[in-house]
Amino acid sequence: MFKIVGIQLVVTAACSLIAYAVGGFQAALSLCLGGFSYLLPTFFSVLILNFSRSLEWAGLGFILSESLKIILALALMLASFAFYREIRFLPYFIGLLSVSHLVLLLFLRVHRYGK
Repeated sequence: MFKIVGIQLVVTAACSLIAYAVGGFQAALSLCLGGFSYLLPTFFSVLILNFSRSLEWAGLGFILSESLKIILALALMLASFAFYREIRFLPYFIGLLSVSHLVLLLFLRVHRYGK
């Protein structure tokens, strides 16, 4: 499960390098903030799921990890906009979407859909 967190980190770094080349430092920082707004809650969710591997705790671990993931993601998004006034919305949103929808592209294998 930690593999997805590593892949999300690599995608955030690659997208931020592209954003730096296209839009400069502010765009790259905004994209990193967007990516980390979803990456950090995913990391904590994976930690909780790793600690609740037994069948008795699997359901509760999943509900707890997803609830924590949503709350942390919202808190980090609000903190990003509250503490960083020069944030650019479009790079932030691209960073958030690239990390959050990466799971769909990797695990659901969208590129093979319809074949």
